[in-house]
Amino acid sequence: MLEIIAVLGLLCLTNLLSDIMARNDIDALPLARQFADPNWVPKDWSVNQPPVYRILFQSLFGSFIAHWGFLASSLIGRFFCYALIAWGLVLIGRKLGLNLLLQMLAVAMFLRGHQGVAAGERIVGVLETKIFAYAMVILAIAFMLRKRYRLMAFLLGLATSFHVLVGGYTTLFATVLIVLRRKIYFPSGRELGFMILLYLISGVFGLKPVIEQLSSPTPASPIPISYIYVFLRMPHHLNPLSWPANWWITPTFYLVLLVSSAVVVWLNRRTQTLPEQLEEYQAQIGLFQFTLISLIPYVLGLVIAPFDSQGTLLQYYLFRVGDVMLHLNACLLFACALNSIFASRKQQKLLALLCTIVVSISIVKGFYHFKTEFQSTLNFPDKTQEVDPQWKDMANWVRKNTPKNDIFVSPPVEFANFIWLTERPTIAKYKLMAQTKAGTLEWFSRMRDLSGNFNGVDPLTHFNEKLLTEGYNNLTTDQAKTLMVKYDANYFVTRIQHQLDLPIAYRNQSYVLYTK
Repeated sequence: MLEIIAVLGLLCLTNLLSDIMARNDIDALPLARQFADPNWVPKDWSVNQPPVYRILFQSLFGSFIAHWGFLASSLIGRFFCYALIAWGLVLIGRKLGLNLLLQMLAVAMFLRGHQGVAAGERIVGVLETKIFAYAMVILAIAFMLRKRYRLMAFLLGLATSFHVLVGGYTTLFATVLIVLRRKIYFPSGRELGFMILLYLISGVFGLKPVIEQLSSPTPASPIPISYIYVFLRMPHHLNPLSWPANWWITPTFYLVLLVSSAVVVWLNRRTQTLPEQLEEYQAQIGLFQFTLISLIPYVLGLVIAPFDSQGTLLQYYLFRVGDVMLHLNACLLFACALNSIFASRKQQKLLALLCTIVVSISIVKGFYHFKTEFQSTLNFPDKTQEVDPQWKDMANWVRKNTPKNDIFVSPPVEFANFIWLTERPTIAKYKLMAQTKAGTLEWFSRMRDLSGNFNGVDPLTHFNEKLLTEGYNNLTTDQAKTLMVKYDANYFVTRIQHQLDLPIAYRNQSYVLYTK
């Protein structure tokens, strides 16, 4: 229990109060609330999208958000997920033969900087479907290393229900590892049957939308849906050709760290050892093999990226799980390598001192970060959520003085918090991406409208947040009127510098609300 509390404390210090309603949760949490309370913002297009693979998350958290609000729900949900992740990390660490200090060292290394090595993936982060999936994955890996495959299968099914790609990819990797290590232990036919049954039962919420998505027809479009998703909306996750020129340095470093740590573990293995020590060695090598397997889609994505001009394969997030598994497991195996190098009692004391110094530095930095974020949380929402006093004033006026179902035209990129702050419907938001084929096309069409036909620029080569913002800010009075008629909107909100020949419903020093 002490180990779990210690790891949980480190996770909370670095992440619990960070970016509340400022990252992916600005999409996930309003969708969950609307799912639980359809009368919240019934006319908003974005938050009324089908839940697809998010149905389990939305069912669990939607009512909670409706009763407790976004801040409290985010904090409680994060803490619960972090506790599950901490439990899984401790179980893995114990199986690898790591004491508390070495476990803390590995976690501190992982939390330093970006968690993903190149594709922007995260395990510990905001409250969304993915964090639940990764919590299940970490626990599943712990039980996989213990050869408790039924529990592993059940947890991987839950991971798939929460996030079909995270759970599905990890299930595939675990299956390959079990087959490769069949000489060490392979489940009997009876146990294998139980594993498949448990996975199908717990994974039903993820498998169902996969079948529906694959069987649904693809709407005709001059621009392929996969192209819009991969190259226009999600290149930072899906298209390595759009990443910075030196992106390869970090994954190469952690790959070298992973392999060299595994080599050190292998060289320092004991030929005559206790069964417990043999199991620790097998777990260490098993984790190494699992990590290499998780990098197969990663390498495949790098190979096909120059040729997949439509995003047909890249849309399946080939870099997702491997992006964080390489980082996390390299840190864990590095701690194992240190443990095997510093073998004598005197060396172990030196290692404990070094770990204490490094972990203490991480904790001190974590306290400073936590203090800063705590002050921000007391003023929620504030600049973290891109809310200044003038925008808070505008949102309050809108919520108190306009009919609940009146539709507002608002910037596609800026004011991403508009829906949950004002509780009023708007046209579309860049960050609130639809998850269906038809929804993706409609989202792109609405981005086109809100940016004045992309400000007259070719979106295939220049599509980005800046283009959308400039396009909206350059809308003329006639374009604004056309938008309001097309989407049956009664209001148009923008910055005070954006002068339109329309009646003014309200304005302050920074923002103006036009009406028909």
